[in-house]
Amino acid sequence: LGAGAGARDMSGFRLDTEAWLREYADAKQLAQEVLQLIQDRNVNNAAGGSEASRKTATARRKMGTLGTLIEKLLGQLESPELRTLSESERNRRRDLLYDLRNRREQMQGSLKRNPGQSDRDQLLSGSQQGGAGSTSRETEATAELDTEGIMSMQRQMMRTQDEALDQVEKTVKSTKHIALAINDELGLQTRLLDELEEEVDVHQSRLQATTAKVKQLMRQTSHWKGGLCIFVLIVALVLTILLATKIARIFAH
Repeated sequence: LGAGAGARDMSGFRLDTEAWLREYADAKQLAQEVLQLIQDRNVNNAAGGSEASRKTATARRKMGTLGTLIEKLLGQLESPELRTLSESERNRRRDLLYDLRNRREQMQGSLKRNPGQSDRDQLLSGSQQGGAGSTSRETEATAELDTEGIMSMQRQMMRTQDEALDQVEKTVKSTKHIALAINDELGLQTRLLDELEEEVDVHQSRLQATTAKVKQLMRQTSHWKGGLCIFVLIVALVLTILLATKIARIFAH
C-alpha cells in the first residue's frame, strides 16, 4: 500500500490510505451487523410481530448507511487527488467494494423475504398507482420504514392528496363563478345591443317618414312657385298692354 498522507477530497475528508482502510473496515463491520440482525430476526422472530419489525427497520437503516459509505469509498478511489495508489491497488480496492455492494444487495433480498413481508408488500402495492396487478417496489423513502411507518406515510400521502383535491375543487368553483359572471355580462350586453338595434330601427323609420314629407313639401313648393311665376307674367303682360294702349291714345291725340 502507498503512503498517501496529506491528500484530501473537496469535502475536506482525508484521503490517505489508512483512513480509507479504516472506513472500509467500518463498512464491513456494518455489513456484518446487518447480517446478524437478519439472521436473529429470522430465527427468533419467525412469526413476525413488533420485535421483528423493529429489527427489520434497524437493518434497513444500517443498509442505507452502508450504501452511502460504499459510494463514498468508490468516489474517493476515483478522485484525481489520490495519486499515491497504483492502478492495480485501486482495482483491488474497487473489487472489494463491489463485493461488499453485492453482499448488501443480497441482504436486501433476504430482508424482504421475512414472515411479515407479505403485509409490507400489500402496503407497498397499495401505495402505487398502478391499480390491479401492480407489484410492490421499495424506494429510498420506504427502505428504512417498518410496517407502521409505511402506513403512516400512506396516511400522510392521502392527506396530501385530499388537500390537493380540495384546492383543485376551490379553483374549479372559482372558475365556475367567473364563467357565470362573464355569461351574465354577455347576456346584459346582448340585451343592450338588441335595444339599441330597435331604437335604430325606430329612428330610421322616422327619418324615412320625415324625408318623404320633405320631398312632398318640396314638390308642392315647386308647383306654387310655377303658378306664381305665371301669375306674375300675366300681370306683367296685362300691365304692358294697358301701358301700350295709353301710349297709343296719347300719340293718337
